[in-house]
Amino acid sequence: MSLSISNNGLNLIKRFESCKLTAYKAVNTEKYWTIGWGHYGPDVRQGQTITQSQADAYLKSDCATAEKAVNRYSGKYHWNQNQFDALVSFTFNCGIGNLNTLLNNGNRAISEISAKITAYNKSGGKILKGLVTRRETEKELFDKSVAPTSSIAISNSVQFIKPVSYLQTDPKWKNHNYSAKGEKKTIGSSGCGVTASAMVIATLKDKNVTPITTAEWSMAHGYKALNQGTYYSYFVPQFNQYGITCRQLNSSNLYGKPSSSAHTEALNALKNGNWVIACMGKGQYTSSGHFILLYKYENGYIYVNDPASTKADRIKNTWDLFAKQVKYMWVITVPDSFKPKTPISSISNKIGKISNCTNLNMRKEPQIKNGNVVKILSRNDEVYVLSEKNNWYQIKTKDNIVGYVSGKYVVIL
Repeated sequence: MSLSISNNGLNLIKRFESCKLTAYKAVNTEKYWTIGWGHYGPDVRQGQTITQSQADAYLKSDCATAEKAVNRYSGKYHWNQNQFDALVSFTFNCGIGNLNTLLNNGNRAISEISAKITAYNKSGGKILKGLVTRRETEKELFDKSVAPTSSIAISNSVQFIKPVSYLQTDPKWKNHNYSAKGEKKTIGSSGCGVTASAMVIATLKDKNVTPITTAEWSMAHGYKALNQGTYYSYFVPQFNQYGITCRQLNSSNLYGKPSSSAHTEALNALKNGNWVIACMGKGQYTSSGHFILLYKYENGYIYVNDPASTKADRIKNTWDLFAKQVKYMWVITVPDSFKPKTPISSISNKIGKISNCTNLNMRKEPQIKNGNVVKILSRNDEVYVLSEKNNWYQIKTKDNIVGYVSGKYVVIL
C-alpha cells in the first residue's frame, strides 16, 4: 500500500529548508522564481506573495514526486512510516537518482541502506556541515522503530463508491432544452455540468434525479451561460438544495499549472473517498471546456464519470495529465454512510509468535523449493502478520524482512 509523508516527515524537511513568502531568485540566471519551502517553477510569478498555509500546501504537493519514488520500492521493503518519511526527505533534497543509488535499485538490505544514508553529505565534492546534520537526522528517523503491539486495532478500510453514470447524450434527455435567453441549446450540446451534478444527487440523495431535473433548476435560477455551458457559480447552490456539501477549491484558472494548494486538496479528497467535479481545459477531455466527475484515485490514476464519453482513456487516466489540464475544481463530500467498508481479515495486521518448531525457514515466496529461504526464525520469535492465503502467512520480522511461513507455525497473539 502506498504511503504519504506524515507531519513528522514534513517537519523534518522544514527544519533544513528555509521558507520565504515572497517570490525570489536564488541565482539571477534561474529561469523561474522560487517561493515558500523551495517551490520553484513556471507557476511562481515575480512579486508573488503567499500565506504560510499556502507555503505548507506547496511543500506537501512538491513532496508527491519523492513520495512516488520511495513508494516504488514498497513492495520489496514494506516501509514503516519512519523509514518512508526519512527517505522522502532524502529524495526531496538529493533527488530520485540518488535514492535509487542509495537503495541500489532495491538490492540493499534495510541495514545496508541505513549505513549508507550519511555518505550523502557533499556538494561539489565538499562535505557540508548542514548536509552532515541532515543525513544524521534522516538516519536517526530511519532507524527509529515503529513497533506494532499486540493491541493493534482491526479497523475497516474505506473503499470508493462509484456514482451513478449519466451521459448527456442519452436519448432520454439529449434533446431536452437547456438554453439561456436568446439561444437554443440542449442537454446533449451544453449540459455536461448539470449532468455531472445529476450523477452526484442521484447517488447521494434522490435516485429519481436526472439531467433534466438539474437542467431545469439551472435555467430557472439563471445559471445557464449564453452560448456556453453552465456558470461556475451553479454547483454550490444546486447541491445546497439537496443538503450536499460542495466547495469550490480555486477562483483563478489553473490550466497548465499542475501544482497548487487546490490540487493538493482535490487529491486528498479523492484519497479519502470524496468526489471532485472538474472543469477541464483543452486536451484529453475537450477542445474548449468540459465538466467531469472524479470519484477515485489509486496508484497515480484518476477514475472518472465523463458526461460525454465512456472511452477508456477518458474514464481512467493519470493524475499528472489531469493536473495539467484542469481549470477549476469543486469537492463533493461523500457521507461516511455511503463509503462501503471491507472488513480486514481477522488474521491480517496482527502480531504472531513462531511456535511448534525450533527453527523455521522463512521463504521469499509461498512455496517450498531450493534457494527460497530468506531467514531462519526461532521458536517464540514475534512477527507481524501482513496477510494470509492458502494457509501461507506473509510476515514481517522485527528487522523488517518480509517473507512467507506456513500458518501452522504461527500463533496469533
